Amino acid sequence: MPTRTLNRNAEAPEIELPPDAATADDHRNPRRRRNEEEPVPDVGLLVQPEPRHELDKLILHAEVKTDILAGLRALEIRADLDRIWNLSSIQPQEGKCILNFYGPPGTGKTRAALGIALRLGKPLYQVDYSAVISKYLGDTAKHIKAAFAAAREHDAVLFFDEADSLLSKRVATGESCSTSINQNRNCLMQELDRFDGVVIVTTNLFENYDPALLRRIQRHIKFRNPDASMRRELFALHLPNPDRVKADYAVLAELSKGLSGGEILNICVNAIHAGSVDADPAKWMVTQGMLEREIAKAKKAKAEHAGERSKNRRKIGFQPS
Repeated sequence: MPTRTLNRNAEAPEIELPPDAATADDHRNPRRRRNEEEPVPDVGLLVQPEPRHELDKLILHAEVKTDILAGLRALEIRADLDRIWNLSSIQPQEGKCILNFYGPPGTGKTRAALGIALRLGKPLYQVDYSAVISKYLGDTAKHIKAAFAAAREHDAVLFFDEADSLLSKRVATGESCSTSINQNRNCLMQELDRFDGVVIVTTNLFENYDPALLRRIQRHIKFRNPDASMRRELFALHLPNPDRVKADYAVLAELSKGLSGGEILNICVNAIHAGSVDADPAKWMVTQGMLEREIAKAKKAKAEHAGERSKNRRKIGFQPS
């Protein structure tokens, strides 16, 4: 019977890991172990707020502005709060303020965060959710810590925009990847407890928040779509050359009921493009008809999106168990 000779000096072939190996412990994942010396990537973007982001210039519901200003005032009068109420005995972190902005997209949450940073004279460190999340066990927690470290380094307002997966309820033990997901939640909670600064988190899915997160947040501020008077202001704001606009803002405000501020901005920009096609810029003009057509397009797209979401939910609901 022929014998096989084992060449012990030959380089062993690289083992191809199964798809789920990336979530295994580091000591079980040789591919991960080779990269463990790699530096932690930058997980956010440092944004300098501009004068146009001033809170007084933002078109928001009155109660939203009131709540935001109340949160900022608590930081501005901290010395008096300590002197009168001995606040440091129950809240020792003088610069700590965690705000939750929730509500539909396009209602001004990001602009308000920039306004707060401007008011405090700080940059905004906007966390990149895709850079935070990693398929390797332990890396997401490292990236969360890196975000807080970067905010400290730059003395910035820390901004988690629509990071619902980081903030949602923890997963029951026994479910797939429950250990990793819950560790990430715990890491975020710990960093929030240690951070002596301003943190703003936003979500469109407030009901999914982990209850342990709720008690760490000083103020929950609900953003809503603009009312008629706000919509009228938004059209005036986003059509900055009134001499070239022939439109009735009151009519536009009524026609755009149900649309967000972000959608109204897109309507105005699209109408400006539509009114700027003549070869002679002197003839460029935005008309009522242009704006009405853009409003109709925006409402149609919104209705179709809502219809698709409803259809998908029904499909999921009727799937056999």
